[in-house]
Amino acid sequence: MLKRTCLYCLLALLAPGGAALSAGQINFVYPPEGLSIPAVAKTFVFGNIAPSTAAFFINGERVSVHSNGAFIAYLPVSGGDFVFNGLLDDGTMARRLIKVRQPSPQPSTGTLSLEFTSYASDTEVMIGEHLKISASGTPDHEAVCSLEDVFEGLRMNELPPGSGRYYAAYRLKEKDLGKKGFLKARFKAGLFAHGASAKSGGQVQITGRPVLVETSTDTVILRNAPDGGYMMFLPRGVKLVSDGRANGQRRIALSGSDQGWVDDSKVQPVSGADFPFAYGSETGAIRLTKTPAGSSAAITLYERLPYTAEAMPWGLRLTLYYANLHTNWVVYDTADTLVKNVAFRQAGAGRVEIDFETGPGELWGYEVSYPNGSKSMQVELRAKPKAALAWPKPLSGLTVVLDAGHSVHYKCRDNKRVPMKDFAYAAMPEGCYLDGAVGPMGTFEVNVNLDITRKLQARLEALGAAVKLTRAGEENVELADRPKLARDLGGDLFISVHNNAIGDGEDPFGKPRGFSFYYYHRQSRDLAAAMHRSFVNNIPLPDEGLRYGDYLVARLTWMPSVLVENAYMIIPRQEEMLNNPGFQDLLAEGMALGVLDFFGAPPRGAGNGRGKK
Repeated sequence: MLKRTCLYCLLALLAPGGAALSAGQINFVYPPEGLSIPAVAKTFVFGNIAPSTAAFFINGERVSVHSNGAFIAYLPVSGGDFVFNGLLDDGTMARRLIKVRQPSPQPSTGTLSLEFTSYASDTEVMIGEHLKISASGTPDHEAVCSLEDVFEGLRMNELPPGSGRYYAAYRLKEKDLGKKGFLKARFKAGLFAHGASAKSGGQVQITGRPVLVETSTDTVILRNAPDGGYMMFLPRGVKLVSDGRANGQRRIALSGSDQGWVDDSKVQPVSGADFPFAYGSETGAIRLTKTPAGSSAAITLYERLPYTAEAMPWGLRLTLYYANLHTNWVVYDTADTLVKNVAFRQAGAGRVEIDFETGPGELWGYEVSYPNGSKSMQVELRAKPKAALAWPKPLSGLTVVLDAGHSVHYKCRDNKRVPMKDFAYAAMPEGCYLDGAVGPMGTFEVNVNLDITRKLQARLEALGAAVKLTRAGEENVELADRPKLARDLGGDLFISVHNNAIGDGEDPFGKPRGFSFYYYHRQSRDLAAAMHRSFVNNIPLPDEGLRYGDYLVARLTWMPSVLVENAYMIIPRQEEMLNNPGFQDLLAEGMALGVLDFFGAPPRGAGNGRGKK
């Protein structure tokens, strides 16, 4: 091994640019040249070699090669510029440079450093709350912080000791109201020592009263924490009460202890508005109307209020915030067979719950809106569509929208799109990245997704379904537009077809990797479960399970929607399988069988009677 390593080092010196010394070939595919990756101890690298039978080494470690020449390796890296040096046993060499964001540990001696890790931008904080101050710097020092006219010399604790991470907290008092300034921190120094100091990136303003804002664009997201999960998806013009601001986000007080966070750029102040902070609107009459899809409920409101909607086993629960229950009438439509009952309650201060009871399994989907600039709310409830369930066309009467994931464009700065056909992947323009995954042999996920989608389209159409595609080829369809397309195309189901990869630093060999199915809403779970069962029974890959997944294409509420990860593009054997038309057929058949199972279609040849769900 020592002799081989010395030979490897000598060859590296003779061919620093990675030029081939003989007939072999090494092609690094990922990471691309110069890619910056997170601070990790190891990461994966993949590509292909020729001949496939050659002994192959990266940085002195022997790498296993698939029969077609594809490889993936998981190797140690170090911070800063790092090079993967590849070597074949015939002397062929290649190299791939990456940048690892791994700062060197700060020594406890030498130049002192200190910087804030909180309050990087302007912040608004209410009296009675705590300022939570954090900074990082040279370990094992005594740090203090101050805020002009508020406090001075507040001790910052280093936790854990020796870590270089310093923390302090200060509870704002009535006397602090209206004050504004920058936080400052410093190391206390001895008589002949030099300290270090820092200043916050933004000012802290101390306020005593919430402010009223409203959403300034459509599909504004409220999160349960600044970096937390999604709570609400709100349209333009919804009133919100903000009682704090930090790091470019506003804290939203909803009701009681309920709060959310919204991007400050997605809301605007409301001046001169008559909007009580206890509640913003009373609820009025609720009127139900039968629709071709099911039922529509019009709820009288006098302001656009924030809300959540959740499918329940018995129907839909709508929660309104800043609301005071004053509903005296519910007007039913005698032709409406979907909504059996409407129940409502004042669930807390400023929080009203309205339940639309449809019966178990009868709610197919829903949509909530403030139509045509109105302040009144409209809730569309969708009934289960009817399928023929008779062979040879058991899916007759259904429309399925298929989404071949990603697009054949590089994503670049300023939301620009560059067609992939204009540049080879290795020559991708600076500031751009691939939309989707790539495999060791240079297979692009976007193309395989479309191949599988077309095969699934043919199977579903043969079963009687009308099938629509969000993209049929090289057109650029933005991710956010795909769920809207599914609704506009009249879909009863939405299936987004993908193939998988992993993040930089993950171990590709750390667990069995194969297929997985994702859903978001309750009404989508049974579809995902049926398709997952079909793959377990028919697809010869590891089962990574049925999963809840917070994906944009899975958050569709108007119909059951599923995202499928068929296999891993980056694993040589699975990439080879995905390029095989026979395996693509098998995947398409597995998904189609799952759809049949979901609708309860009878087995083929079981007669023309309707199956039972």
